Amino acid sequence: MTALVVTPQSSTQENRQDVTQLQRTEPTQEAPSRGSPELEVAGQYSDSTSGLSFLHRAWRRLSNNQNSQLMNGALGSSEENQLLANAGDKPFQVQGNIQIPAFPKARELMTLYFDVCIATYRLLHRPSVEKWLETVVQNSQSERTPLWQGVTRPRAAIVLTVLSVATFHEGKARGETIEANTFSPINEQYALRRSDELFCEAMRLTDAETGFPELESAQVRLVQVLYLLMSSRMNQAWYTFGHALQIISALGLHRREDRKRPSHSRNYIEEQCRKRTFWVAYTLDKYLGVIFGRPRHYHDDDIDQDFPDAVNDEDMTSNGPLDQDTGDCHIKSLVCHAKLAQIAEKISREVYSIKPVPDHERIAASHRLAGELRQWRAALPPFLGVVNPSSLIESFRRQATALKLAYSHAVMLAHRPFLLKNVTKDRIEIQELAKESINECIVAAQSVLESVDRMARDGRLFHAFWWTHYVCFCALVCVYVWAIQQSNDSQGDDRSYAKIFNQAERCLTHLAQATQSNTPSRRYSIILQELRAEAKRKTARRPVDSTHFGASETQGGHLAPPPQSITGTSPNIDEWEPMFGSPIDNSMFPIMLDNWQTTDWLDLDSSAFQHFSSLDTGSFTWMGEVPR
Repeated sequence: MTALVVTPQSSTQENRQDVTQLQRTEPTQEAPSRGSPELEVAGQYSDSTSGLSFLHRAWRRLSNNQNSQLMNGALGSSEENQLLANAGDKPFQVQGNIQIPAFPKARELMTLYFDVCIATYRLLHRPSVEKWLETVVQNSQSERTPLWQGVTRPRAAIVLTVLSVATFHEGKARGETIEANTFSPINEQYALRRSDELFCEAMRLTDAETGFPELESAQVRLVQVLYLLMSSRMNQAWYTFGHALQIISALGLHRREDRKRPSHSRNYIEEQCRKRTFWVAYTLDKYLGVIFGRPRHYHDDDIDQDFPDAVNDEDMTSNGPLDQDTGDCHIKSLVCHAKLAQIAEKISREVYSIKPVPDHERIAASHRLAGELRQWRAALPPFLGVVNPSSLIESFRRQATALKLAYSHAVMLAHRPFLLKNVTKDRIEIQELAKESINECIVAAQSVLESVDRMARDGRLFHAFWWTHYVCFCALVCVYVWAIQQSNDSQGDDRSYAKIFNQAERCLTHLAQATQSNTPSRRYSIILQELRAEAKRKTARRPVDSTHFGASETQGGHLAPPPQSITGTSPNIDEWEPMFGSPIDNSMFPIMLDNWQTTDWLDLDSSAFQHFSSLDTGSFTWMGEVPR
């Protein structure tokens, strides 16, 4: 294995040629994925790209509790009594009648939604939604007037869902508690109660929708998916998204308008919103497929829809754009994100194919697609790329940060399989490409950790973004797996090891605090604590580590808790302190990593969102040792 390199490294011309030449070499074929799909845990679908099979194998190998629900795959009584589309999700907190905010507060929440909450998922036309808001608020002041009167049920539901997203985000960002005078970024109960009431009313309106679907029928369900994801109702998010996709297909949003055929006149705003809605759904489809470990729904061969025009909402009329000068447009981020999702789709299909694929073909595909990623980044508008996000207005800052994280995630997705590939017996060109893949993967992971650490230090917004939690998880996994594989490299720079590990420590603290009340995302740390424990154990073998990392272990191989909180501070670069206790025998981890295949990375991605009801019990050391 290679020594740590923590600066970006450009591929050589020879390596670029090798990518093409590798297609003609005799393959060293990776073993096929583990057979047919299985129904292992509570009847949930599990194949070689699902987190269920990997976790079940891991827990069977690592757990000492042979009789736990985790081992036999049973659901708890609470899940058995939940509806199919909600099983495993936290119940909604609804108390009494819905209370629509007064108009000034509602407008404030609307601004928060469009400027901060949605980043690149800008499928709605803001002036239209603001008009609907006026009607809904006015209707709410009369007990006899339905909220949807004068605007239709889907439009009223859009208004309520937008308000619920913004209310939830506001509560998370403020760390609001029931007492309203204290602040805790990890207590979301008060924010959830208010936002859930609005959301449940929106669901009642969509459930009561009659007639054929309209554009707003698809839009409202996509916005509902965003709320369900951020509030950790992952199962319901999956099924709601599936319903939205069926409506989108029924409306033909995936197809370009055939201008040769006569059709009813469609105004410019509706035309653009149709395109926006489809490409938001397309982007979500690619990411949800990775997160859940399930097949993507959209295939590029079935799609010919154009990207939406780069026109801001306030510059649109029913007859067309007011100004041809696109400038710094909010919709550019939507288009850029969709194009990045197209590349991510190729990576998932070619690098992570479940079919037996020779290693040289996987690595050639990863480097070819990494080149497409670099081209994508080079083509970004300045305000989304080279300009420092801190100098941008809030809405553009959110977009730039979201795209930076999405880019780093795509780079890790392309290169991380080769962290666990033993290519020492392969040709020199394959070894060089693998070395470059490892370097680019770790550089991308470091970029994510730096962004997360900065977000958490600058404010509490990190606690409100589900996607950021996931990308942070991916980056930490890459760092810990890389450390395990690098532990026997005598050429490593111990100061560099200490620096990246301390960065990982801070981000693990941020992630733990952000997900303490978030049941699915809490499971991130159950995986991370084991990888981290093994990384620490491996690196502690290095003679210099005792001074650089200050490592200590308790009896039985459990990691000692940190002596003090590191929240809001920057630990000394020489400190590599433990955060979580580990009840699992570390000696088993080399076996698990040695048996990993390329598709097991996808299993690990989706592991936090499967329904293992006993993961929150005392079988695992979880939050007790997190510094407050």
